[in-house]
Amino acid sequence: MSVKALEGDWQFVSDKGYDPVKISIKNIMGSDWIVACMIPKGNMMASMLKKVEDEEGFKLVNFNCSNKKETPKENKELEDDFKTFLEKGISNLVRDDKNLIITAGGEGRIMTQDDVLKKQDEAKNAKLSAVRGGGRFR
Repeated sequence: MSVKALEGDWQFVSDKGYDPVKISIKNIMGSDWIVACMIPKGNMMASMLKKVEDEEGFKLVNFNCSNKKETPKENKELEDDFKTFLEKGISNLVRDDKNLIITAGGEGRIMTQDDVLKKQDEAKNAKLSAVRGGGRFR
């Protein structure tokens, strides 16, 4: 599977929090990748990764967490849990249809595709199509 298939927006839903963890994955350039995570009204977390040459997987280069916001109590446990997971260092990203499995510290977590932006674009395009086809100019 193409590494481009890993790129995009994902989410992790857990009973430890009210909101899902939102995850964006991007191949910056060559073997450099970023995995950015955030829970709504929470802190930003970013893992800078390097794709391991001639092997499967990734190596953690740098991990940052903003620690600027006090996360609402309904999401605090989930944010702490996900931060601990990411601090172990992402070692692999595997796509399985509409799911993505992120492995860190020997533990795997399943993310689902977050197509909210795609749905917003489709709705916007549908509105534009309706406006364009609605009348003639003379």
